[in-house]
Amino acid sequence: MKHVLLAAAFVSSTAIAQPPERPNTPVFRSGPWFVVRSVRAGEGTACTGFYRANRHVQLSKDMLVLQTGDEVKGVAFGFDDQPMGAQRAPSIGEKDTKSIAFTGEDFAKLAKSRKVRIEEVTPQGTMRHELELNGLAGALENINAGCPLPPQRPVRGKHRS
Repeated sequence: MKHVLLAAAFVSSTAIAQPPERPNTPVFRSGPWFVVRSVRAGEGTACTGFYRANRHVQLSKDMLVLQTGDEVKGVAFGFDDQPMGAQRAPSIGEKDTKSIAFTGEDFAKLAKSRKVRIEEVTPQGTMRHELELNGLAGALENINAGCPLPPQRPVRGKHRS
């Protein structure tokens, strides 16, 4: 009985010794992409990927959004070494949020590509962007797995009482 109580006391004290999870915790990195785990009380866990620490380029499990800051009049994509596709008008959501979104077939192409070129037509003119997609597959895999916390590494040389 004494051993059971000691074991229970040890387990409960180690559970308390774990640091609390931060609200926005980077949990994964692959190439220029990294994934942040966000936990909000009552809302659960959200997994968001970012490109080169740019908060204006956000990845979810089925969408990539580039916030532009300007009204988008038209957009075209070129995947890998393929020529630019036909220009398309922005969706209502893209207009409302001043962004460019890869969804559906465009997102499927993006997930299989090494790079994407973007031509964005705004009232100020045509803007061109390029994103390196190496590491995107790993970031998507991590997001689809629920962006688990990386294993904790034991701290050496320090003893907690």
